[in-house]
Amino acid sequence: MEDGGLPVSKWEGGNNDILVRIFQSFDIFELTSGIAHVCSAWRSACCDPLLWKKLDLSMMKSNFIKIPLEPYVYVDGRSDKTLTRILKTSLSLSQGNILTLVFHFNLFVSDDQLTYTAER
Repeated sequence: MEDGGLPVSKWEGGNNDILVRIFQSFDIFELTSGIAHVCSAWRSACCDPLLWKKLDLSMMKSNFIKIPLEPYVYVDGRSDKTLTRILKTSLSLSQGNILTLVFHFNLFVSDDQLTYTAER
């Protein structure tokens, strides 16, 4: 397709390796923010196994309050929902290619979230 005599290229015709290289510089928040929904080429690049060898959640911390009764910690709902969204998106994009999970010491992961992660 031409626009004013100059050829116009589309992402679909581009090199997937270049997109993967760019996406490698993104953190987990940027990678799971919806860039996979831009176009099919970006979706393909977001699913590349090179991006998903290690799922590093070390920058995530939960907002929590220690309580004297079980479960001994109350986790703020927003923290919990953010972690669930990131886990679901990451596990979907990774297509089973995650080899290592890294959690921050103050990130409270529920049994359901761990089970969901382990099953995928």
